[in-house]
Amino acid sequence: MLLALTRKELLTHLLTARLALILVFAVLLCGLAALAGSLDFSQRVKDYEEEVRRVEQGLEEATVYAEVRPHVVAPPEPLSIFSRGVDKGAGQRLGIQVHWVAAELTRLGSADNRLMKRFVEIDFATVVRLLLSFMAVVLGFDAICGDRERGTLRLMLANPVSRGVVVGGKLLGGALSLCGSMAVAFLFALLILSFNPDIAFSGQEWARLAILFAVSCLFLVQVFAMSLAVSAFVRGSATSLMLCLFGWLTLNLGYGNVLPSLSRYGVQEHTYQDFLDQNSQVWQEYARELAEWRSENPLPPDVYLRDITTGVRRRYGHPRGNAWRVRYNAQVLERQLRNSRRINQFEQANYAPLAREATLVDDWSILSPFTNYQVLTRQLARTTLAHKFQLREAGYRYRATFIDFLRGREAFSSRRWFSDDPPEQEPLLPDPEALTPEDLAADSPFMKERMAWVQQQEAIAARQGRGLDLSDLPAFDPGWREPLSATLRQMAPGLLVMVLTTIAAVMLAVFRFLRYDPS
Repeated sequence: MLLALTRKELLTHLLTARLALILVFAVLLCGLAALAGSLDFSQRVKDYEEEVRRVEQGLEEATVYAEVRPHVVAPPEPLSIFSRGVDKGAGQRLGIQVHWVAAELTRLGSADNRLMKRFVEIDFATVVRLLLSFMAVVLGFDAICGDRERGTLRLMLANPVSRGVVVGGKLLGGALSLCGSMAVAFLFALLILSFNPDIAFSGQEWARLAILFAVSCLFLVQVFAMSLAVSAFVRGSATSLMLCLFGWLTLNLGYGNVLPSLSRYGVQEHTYQDFLDQNSQVWQEYARELAEWRSENPLPPDVYLRDITTGVRRRYGHPRGNAWRVRYNAQVLERQLRNSRRINQFEQANYAPLAREATLVDDWSILSPFTNYQVLTRQLARTTLAHKFQLREAGYRYRATFIDFLRGREAFSSRRWFSDDPPEQEPLLPDPEALTPEDLAADSPFMKERMAWVQQQEAIAARQGRGLDLSDLPAFDPGWREPLSATLRQMAPGLLVMVLTTIAAVMLAVFRFLRYDPS
């Protein structure tokens, strides 16, 4: 009997314009979202590849260790096409230096993609959350009270069928109608994406897509069950429609907009000025310490420090000046490493409340079916704020590995930190003490002759190629991304609430329908 009622409900939906409208809009919007997301993703991939080439070129051209800056570059997430999240599908870059790690990740490419200025920034999850959930309300608001008004409910209950089976048949019929329409739209979106060579899903990403589809089906069933329960509690379809639309607007748009504002009252924020004051204090101490060191280790005469400087690279320095700079750089770098640890602690203390506000929004999203679904899809697509933090933490771990690499090469205490001159390189001023101030003037015959000599030496250096051997430079761990098992653990509370809400709505509908007067 349940199968027969389910078939009846499914055929009823198929013969009405509602389901046709759902199918057309679902396919059209999901197709447009997939097309726009596919083209935008290709642009993001180009931005990522260009950034990778730029970083690799910088490493190839580095001739001193001060130029080695192996920034962490993460590619865009393919599943962000289905749920764009905080990153809007862009790749990420994290600047890494010895004395500093970027406090924030940098999006690759333009912050406002020109393509997305012409298309509304929608994705599959948005279509399901807004359009298909609304259609679930349209299908379910008169499932029971509408049959009562049309007189078909009394006829149905005249047959030897339990009221629980009737509710079950209506639920299954509506669920199959909604999920079937969404399946067609989902497959159409995948078909569009399959023509883009830049999009390649791994085995785990296919598993995430399957779970995304299942969660979307469960979400639509949940909304339909809630509409069905309202339909069982009221006696007029107009009243049911008003209540369902009010609930849809409140839980979807209202709750989603109010929740971020309310989260600010649950966290004690620190002003950014606190961090600026702490940062200033750290560098003031740093300046005092270096001043004390320089008073104990005075500079050699200026004539010994003359060289040719290009960026952070120095050439043709005098051995006496280079020896002082080696000692000075060792002091500077060790203090900068210490300061970076302190500043990182200050940054975390300053940003932690703001991050807590964002996580509170995700934590309390489970109270609304719509915001709960949105967070679940972002967790599957790995586009939440927490995933940005994971990349940042992975960047800090890689920085520690990179510093160990430099220490292993004694880069901090060698001339190669700032100079690529060979050991036997003649300095710019071979005998500084024999020179007069007139000789050191820029337009003097002596300096003109020395600058001509520098040009000859630069040509020799260009032919020699003095690049660093970075073949053993540690690679960034590509396994920083959250595995599927960890994602499912994070999703467990939201999935549990979604399942319990669906069961509760069905039980309420059955409980009310058992006492429902069909006349």
